Amino acid sequence: MLCLGERRLSMGMRPCATSPLIAMSTRMAVVNQLPSSWSSSTMLVPLGSPVNTFEFIRPLLRSLDYDLPKASLSVPRALSLGKVFWAVYTILYPWLNRWWLPQPLILPAEVYKVGVTHYFSFLKAKEELGYVPMVTPREGMAATISYWQERKRKTLDGPTIYAWLFCVLGMATLFCAAYLPDIGPVPLFRAISLFFLRSMRVVRTTFLLAAAAHIGEAVYAWKLAKRVDPANSRGWFWQTLALGFFSLRFLLKRARKARAPRH
Repeated sequence: MLCLGERRLSMGMRPCATSPLIAMSTRMAVVNQLPSSWSSSTMLVPLGSPVNTFEFIRPLLRSLDYDLPKASLSVPRALSLGKVFWAVYTILYPWLNRWWLPQPLILPAEVYKVGVTHYFSFLKAKEELGYVPMVTPREGMAATISYWQERKRKTLDGPTIYAWLFCVLGMATLFCAAYLPDIGPVPLFRAISLFFLRSMRVVRTTFLLAAAAHIGEAVYAWKLAKRVDPANSRGWFWQTLALGFFSLRFLLKRARKARAPRH
């Protein structure tokens, strides 16, 4: 990508999962003397061919074991949905940086980025700078996949915010219903628990069994991570302690990949 400022050109490319301009150049250059017509323009240097972002990054998503969509939505409907989320998150603006607020499902900008085929040309860069792509699209994608696979190996895999809410709120509700006195919302939690579990004895037993399962899964995750992901073994322990099998299944998947023969 070429980003042109007042009198300086910064030229380079960093692997990015959402950009159709992947690894087109590995050089960094600074040009102090540029034509005056470039003083406030921005130029994209892509593949020189039509690019649909989603189709372009499909191999990257597959390589990272992300699930691909199984259903499609027309661009007008996706735009309408994006505008709804945009309006809701505009209202929630003061809390956008809070950890408990999940990312919006979709926004209009993402619809235009992913659902629309874009046409670019590096003709101006070629004519005025002599720009020539240093790698092919296939080579760029291979380098990008390698980068993100290595980055993913250094971090924890985990479920969505909804799994966190289900596990943490569920365990907290059971604990409050089983052991706390009738203060605040505890009577409501107890009523909900009794509706499903019928007796306080079953409520307490369910909480103890769930807590024991989480502790056992966390210890197993810690020992397994010591072999397959030692740098993150503590993280796997605490995440699995909170989420149980919702977290452990990601570690088991990583362990299977580590044991699989490499070709």
